[in-house]
Amino acid sequence: MTAIWCVFRNYAAHAIEIGGDVTGVPRFFLKPASSLLDASNGAIIQLPDQNDLVQHELEMVVRLGTTLESEAVCVGIDVTNRTRQMRAKRKGWPWLEGKGFPDSAVLGNWVPWQDGDYQIALVVDGVTRQECSTSEMVHPVESLLETLQSYYGLSPGDLIFTGTPEGVGALEPGQSVEATLSNPKGKVCSELHATIR
Repeated sequence: MTAIWCVFRNYAAHAIEIGGDVTGVPRFFLKPASSLLDASNGAIIQLPDQNDLVQHELEMVVRLGTTLESEAVCVGIDVTNRTRQMRAKRKGWPWLEGKGFPDSAVLGNWVPWQDGDYQIALVVDGVTRQECSTSEMVHPVESLLETLQSYYGLSPGDLIFTGTPEGVGALEPGQSVEATLSNPKGKVCSELHATIR
């Protein structure tokens, strides 16, 4: 069974954007396997509740190989029910209902991992909402893997959502979402396309 690890507040500007702080050690939450959605050839993201605020969080996602090192990478979206996440925060509850529903872990096509800085971008209805270099991550991939292995243990096939930059925004029914990941040479290598319903 694949574990889906998600680091939070791994971009300083996003931490400021949501009124949070950056932690000295990476902190994680988990998503269930049922949250995964392959959008590499197009997909429909079903909103969990159209009365709630649901937002996109663009991320680079890493997949581990048999040696527990980065084997593959893709662009991803952590779809977040912000209404339920904020309620959970206020009450001291786990975040699962805000982070772990079906279609909340959206993935593009996988490509072999390359060392270096990647560029990620997300466009909604033709307008760029999030765009940055992974060089801006507070905790680089190597640090994330070291922390996970030290505290929890890792397994081949595990996925790591590496955090979102600033610019998170609402998703509404009927919108079209595109996200891309460009490799260290500047070439787009992973894409996802989705329609919100």
